[in-house]
Amino acid sequence: MRPFRRADRVSHEVLKIISEAILFEVKDPRLKGITVLRVDVSGDLRFAKVFYESREPNVEKGLESAKGFLRSVVARELNIKFVPELQFVKVENGWLSQYL
Repeated sequence: MRPFRRADRVSHEVLKIISEAILFEVKDPRLKGITVLRVDVSGDLRFAKVFYESREPNVEKGLESAKGFLRSVVARELNIKFVPELQFVKVENGWLSQYL
């Protein structure tokens, strides 16, 4: 038996890709203070929940406008058949456990 599911490995890679893309590639100033905490990918690799934390105003609008770009970056970096649809979930005050 494998120690990790494929979805777990893909989650880790998507986390790294999105974090680096927001830090180095995204030009939207609304996304400068964001921290990506965790990514959960569904078992069929079609959907990904991206948990983030930010104190900046309008970060939700910035993520919504950058969603397509971030998905294309994930598609460029990962070599998988289906690129997960990204859903962003804001974590309030570091309480990630309430979303799991």
